[in-house]
Amino acid sequence: MSDTSKDRAPAGRPEQPQYGPADPWYAQSSGRGAPWEPRGRRRRRWITRILIVLVFVAGISAVAAVVERGIDWVRGRTTTSTTQAARSVSVKVVIDPGMSATDIGKLLEEQGVIDSSAAFVDLVNSRGSGNKLHPGTYQFSLGLELLQVVDDLEQGRGSSTIRLTIPEGMAAGQVADLLAADGSIKGDTYVELSGQPAKFIVPEVGGSAPKVSTLEGLLFPSTYFLLQGDGPTELIGAQLTAFEAKTASLPWDKASALGMTPYEIVIVASLIEKEANIADERAKVAAVIYNRLKGNMTLGIDATVRYALNKWTGPLTSEDLEVDSPYNTRKVKGLPPAPISSPGVAALRAALEPAEADYLYYVLSDAAGHHFFTASYEEFLLAKKNAPPQ
Repeated sequence: MSDTSKDRAPAGRPEQPQYGPADPWYAQSSGRGAPWEPRGRRRRRWITRILIVLVFVAGISAVAAVVERGIDWVRGRTTTSTTQAARSVSVKVVIDPGMSATDIGKLLEEQGVIDSSAAFVDLVNSRGSGNKLHPGTYQFSLGLELLQVVDDLEQGRGSSTIRLTIPEGMAAGQVADLLAADGSIKGDTYVELSGQPAKFIVPEVGGSAPKVSTLEGLLFPSTYFLLQGDGPTELIGAQLTAFEAKTASLPWDKASALGMTPYEIVIVASLIEKEANIADERAKVAAVIYNRLKGNMTLGIDATVRYALNKWTGPLTSEDLEVDSPYNTRKVKGLPPAPISSPGVAALRAALEPAEADYLYYVLSDAAGHHFFTASYEEFLLAKKNAPPQ
């Protein structure tokens, strides 16, 4: 073959210009097929490739949809199961009278009923029901919606129907009479259990739980809301819990300066609760008690005799006053061996913070319950002659 025929383009192809070095008549291959392949065949190849891609994408979408539905099904099953399990567990929550929405919210959060006390308060405030939340003992299922919890509290729904108010200064025997009159709880069982502290958790008094032979004095006076079916055990448990909660902030460290243990302060407070009907006289009665103890005198408090006899009404006879009992402070010096009533916070504070006075005697001065206080025995005798009948 000649050199001329070697450089000639194939038939039907244009001649290359003859100036300069001869350029190849064809484009350099890019590896994507011959550039002279018919256009129709190339178009069909691209359409096939696009269809393959579309089918692939559609397949992935279908698989994703199935997986997502599976996840939703599992999530739904898990959520339902968890909610049902949560609602199968309930907690008992006691809402005391006078608790604010903030107090209630914190309590509900601590008990696991709600997730956020702040959200609870916000919802209550938005509904204007801060003063409409009913006290009581509620049995809340865990997992309830916040709105449901607030609705229940606003309507008192689910709270107990047993409401008991135990006043300050009552002995266990007097509380038993109150329970018997109410008819909801057995009074005799209450008294029996009050003498069995080993069956209960004795509350802390001034930082530690005292060793006691009776729960008298530790059964805190207040209003209690009990569930239907609750009995003396639940009431006593609630009273003991309330005692520790309500008295924890008192200045118990002052007891040692008075020569008393915290439990002896409770005994003194139980005497004050029985003797003082006027609020500003509590500290004065406390002063008389401490002054007489320091003077090695008998306390001579007739309420201790009444406790020994369980005789709370009617006059005391001369025979009553001679009863042989460690509680008879007319005959036995010092404090009685245990409290004679359930003191409230005010009486406990008075026992810790007595008046600075030299009083040794007091006597009833009017029918309203006021007393005359003096350090003079002669003044006491004179006042006693003019005292109103009790």
